Amino acid sequence: MQLLLIKLHLVETADQALLESAIVTNKRKNSHFEAIDWNDVHKLASGKKVVVFIPNEDVLLTSISIPSTNKKQLLQAVPYALEERLADDIESLHFAIHTEKESDLTRVAVINRQKMEQWLDLLRQHSLHPHYILPSLYSIPFKSESWTLINKTNKSYLRQEKWSGFSCDHSLLPLFLAEEIEKKAPEAIYYAGDENHYPAELSEFEKHSFDNVNTVEHDAVVDVLELNLLTGFSRGNSVLFNFNWKPWRPTAILAGVIGAIWLGMMAWQNHLLDKKLANIEAEIESVYKKTFPGGRIQNAPIQMGQKLKALQKDNGSVGGSPLRAIATVSPFLKKFPKISLKEIRRQNNELLFIISAPNLTRLEAFKNTLIKQGALKVEIKSSTTTADKVESTLIIKGVV
Repeated sequence: MQLLLIKLHLVETADQALLESAIVTNKRKNSHFEAIDWNDVHKLASGKKVVVFIPNEDVLLTSISIPSTNKKQLLQAVPYALEERLADDIESLHFAIHTEKESDLTRVAVINRQKMEQWLDLLRQHSLHPHYILPSLYSIPFKSESWTLINKTNKSYLRQEKWSGFSCDHSLLPLFLAEEIEKKAPEAIYYAGDENHYPAELSEFEKHSFDNVNTVEHDAVVDVLELNLLTGFSRGNSVLFNFNWKPWRPTAILAGVIGAIWLGMMAWQNHLLDKKLANIEAEIESVYKKTFPGGRIQNAPIQMGQKLKALQKDNGSVGGSPLRAIATVSPFLKKFPKISLKEIRRQNNELLFIISAPNLTRLEAFKNTLIKQGALKVEIKSSTTTADKVESTLIIKGVV
């Protein structure tokens, strides 16, 4: 198989993307990525399968165990099984899956549908029609039972094995490494990057220098083509709506029977949500007491709003007020029921939220949601990981 490999690097917007290319075949097994101009890459595509690697930051790689071998059933079940791990609504996401015969795990790649369409628009603008789209992590070479770690500027890229790996900011790498080492430690580390940034968490493992970061192998790419992000992707529609429901019509007969049960479950869920809302309101009242000691409380949320108006009148802006940040964060605690708020403190003109999360993935999803949907400036100051939870201190510097 002759493959034209194209690696896209995002600068600021998709239409400013830089690209590298390499050609590998059954005979020419190894090659190197080299910078190329958009005007030249189209000429190379003739007679070849085009594989495009998009930035790994746009793709979530994960796996899940679901007792089914039917791909259509898996495509319907996977989004809901992963819903709690995802920051976006599943209707706005595209899922690619692959299950190996020798494994009970389903490998999953997730991308925002709008982001996927942006990359496709860019490629079609330059008359490129890819056969495969993969995360750029799959262009990084790896060795069995070992990890490959590449540090670039402020980003770290770790490939653990054929299907798994991740990218993250340098500041978060120690947290993720601690969790991954606990799951399965590597035999050795192949490292490329500044030696001053080599993680202390990996010091106990055998270390090898990895200089050929642009090397790519034909067989290694062919091995991961099954997890193709183009599979099942149709513009404008989620995979949830591209499903033949005709075989499932008999199931509708049971709808009347389970309807009452479902309504009862919803009523109980509403009761739990009301209880959680009462707890959040109690936390708001507690914060109000700490922020304004000695004040009489009748309705803490309304009184907070009045205090905000007073601050706005005195200072001309409430952008840095802790009350506005607290009021903005509170609704997201309802959206992430497994995230619990332990304490709120004001320290060195910074607002500190002490929270508990079930794992690092959920913590990162909560942080990203606060940034994207809450328009907050959020940093992770510190985190403590145990077997069943992560306790972290988030710094809220104010509304953007």
